Amino acid sequence: MIITAIWFYIGDIFIFGMLFSILSKLYKKEPVINWETTLRTVKSEKVRKIIEIIYLIVMLIFFFACVHDIVVPSVKDLPRVVTGTCEKERGHIERIVAGNVYIRSEDRERIDITVRRREAMEFEEGEEVIVWYYPNMKRGFLFHQD
Repeated sequence: MIITAIWFYIGDIFIFGMLFSILSKLYKKEPVINWETTLRTVKSEKVRKIIEIIYLIVMLIFFFACVHDIVVPSVKDLPRVVTGTCEKERGHIERIVAGNVYIRSEDRERIDITVRRREAMEFEEGEEVIVWYYPNMKRGFLFHQD
């Protein structure tokens, strides 16, 4: 389970590194795009400025999506990762789509988690399972119920 969480935290570090790089360029009033190595054919300052603005808007949308989908859930589950605890539920598999498994727990609560594809292929719909997962990151492991 800890490896799953570590990949989330590596993603967090990468996202903040990229954000810091872009913000430091903006603070120093340097061009965000290195025009000597990329897009050398664009000579007009006005066109370069428009391309940089579009680039910044796309990057902001990307960063907000990453923060919403990766950073916030991993920070919420950080106490569970540090203490080594995770949620444990019993239920049956409703549906398997690629690596996403939809489980209906015994108390009729629906649990959506992502597992490795190879692991998901070992199970069938309707099968009784035990699932260990981090509730905010929606990542976990499935075990056959004995």
